[in-house]
Amino acid sequence: MFKWPIISLCGILNFVALIALKDHSQIAFFAILALGVIMLIASWSVEHLIVYVSLVLIGIVIEILSVQQGLWSYSSKDIYGIPFWVPLLWSNFALFIIELKEVIDDYLRGRA
Repeated sequence: MFKWPIISLCGILNFVALIALKDHSQIAFFAILALGVIMLIASWSVEHLIVYVSLVLIGIVIEILSVQQGLWSYSSKDIYGIPFWVPLLWSNFALFIIELKEVIDDYLRGRA
């Protein structure tokens, strides 16, 4: 019942954390990690955990390769040219999108 509001609030708080902590990459990392944990707890399933961990790992590789190829850059270059928090942000928003799809599916099933 309260899953979607928690996921939505955490999605918004990811951006708030980035804005508020833009000059403190390690603190931003822990804030975004905490939001991800809250999102995982609120929407718990093994599948969500697999998606989360997979996207963290894939996000690290893609971000490092993208920075090394000159596609983009970050002002905070914590490890191999990327901030610590970037891969976590990918995973947090993947959970947000998954939950949004579930809300839309539930709504459409209710109309059918």
